[in-house]
Amino acid sequence: MLANTGAAGILGDLAIYRGAIRHALAGGDLYDWAYSHPTVHGLGFTYPPFAALVLLPAALLDSRVAEVLWTASTFGALLFCLFFLVQRSPRSPSGRLPRDRTVQWAWVTGLALPAMVSAPFLHNLVVGQVSVFLVALVLLDLALPKRWQGALVGLAAAIKLTPLVFLPFFLVTGQWRRAANLGGVFLAAAALALVILPQASVTYWTDKLWRTERVGRLDSTVNKSLLGFLSRELPVGVPLMFAWVLVGIAVTLVAFWSAARYTAKGGELPATLILGVLSVALSPISWPHHMLWLVIAACWCFVGVRSRIGAILGAVLFVALLATPWYGDHAAGSLEPALRVGSELPALAPLLVLGWGLLPGLRLSSARGAGRGGADDD
Repeated sequence: MLANTGAAGILGDLAIYRGAIRHALAGGDLYDWAYSHPTVHGLGFTYPPFAALVLLPAALLDSRVAEVLWTASTFGALLFCLFFLVQRSPRSPSGRLPRDRTVQWAWVTGLALPAMVSAPFLHNLVVGQVSVFLVALVLLDLALPKRWQGALVGLAAAIKLTPLVFLPFFLVTGQWRRAANLGGVFLAAAALALVILPQASVTYWTDKLWRTERVGRLDSTVNKSLLGFLSRELPVGVPLMFAWVLVGIAVTLVAFWSAARYTAKGGELPATLILGVLSVALSPISWPHHMLWLVIAACWCFVGVRSRIGAILGAVLFVALLATPWYGDHAAGSLEPALRVGSELPALAPLLVLGWGLLPGLRLSSARGAGRGGADDD
């Protein structure tokens, strides 16, 4: 079913969530409804069926009310993420910034200004995406009691699959309880969706999940994933998928090694940021809103690092995140050299973070505010 939603396309992803869920409530196929406006055609619901259950309230509300609440919540989720970073900064001798709320909110305000004008956040805001809420869920997981950590990561992965990158990391680093919580919540959510939406669940897991063309063009310059970069830049004749697998394995090993070092020293927050950035690199398609992990990592460079070089890395990341023309969908072969280089910088930014680590100069032994404890042994 193709639904015309008008010419503007503002909050288009929210319109997709609402339209597909309302279509399913009327007895249709959740994955059959498609969004259309003059510049975008045929996009439909691409998340697991459990996401439709979570997003149901947005579909039941009046459209204007849903749009206002969604937009306000988007700003609120970003501010929560930034306050979370400030609260866990190891910059002061006590392991935190001063407890004075005025000082803390001054830091949040200072970080919010560049974060809110970054291309990833603006894209998230304009199209009405869930990405900022998933980042907030994963960060909030660190505030849970130790025995429950991993559960909110599993919930985020049940809504959108990219947080599943945390599962193999938990397993290879012996964090058995976090892995069990993540996997258990993810499977329970999928089972609940199977009971309530059986047809949609079977359709998604056996068919829609594997059809990446439903999400968009792999070689689009808007796609900032590692696979997207390789598809645009590899010479003709080089096997794309083989190269992607090899590079992806190498990048994953580097990221896991770096994140494991931080986790072992109590730096669970920078480890989480590294894994979030890894999810951007490894996903076959990473639109600008996926790169909110880079925005949060850039903010951590300023608030969570004792080294001047960390601030330099944060500034470099923000250069790649603020230049919105670099995130456009440019026709192949039509780019001026400067724009071509600039459009690929966001795709390379995750590799800079993963290869350099989060972050140079961070004294791991004093990262009390970045998370407590190392790997579980239970």
